[in-house]
Amino acid sequence: MGDRKIYVVAKVFDQQGCIAYLCKTPNEARCLPGTLEALRAEGVQIVILDSPEIYSEYAPYTYIEDMKEFIDRVTLLNRAS
Repeated sequence: MGDRKIYVVAKVFDQQGCIAYLCKTPNEARCLPGTLEALRAEGVQIVILDSPEIYSEYAPYTYIEDMKEFIDRVTLLNRAS
C-alpha cells in the first residue's frame, strides 16, 4: 500500500453520516470490501475511498479503529436500513 491510504466506508442510503475503517494492510484492503458485500443488506452502501475528506456526501464520518468492530457495526447498519 505504501503511503496510500485505503478506507472502507459503509452507509445507509438516504441517511446522513457513515462509518469508516482505515485498512491497515494490503490484504485487508483486498478482502474486507468483498466480505462486507457478502454481509450487507439491501440499502447499505459499501464504498472504497482514498481521501474521505473530499467526499462530503458521506459526512459526517465515524472512524472505527478495529476491523472486527467495523464489521459488527456494518451488521448493525443492516438492521437500520
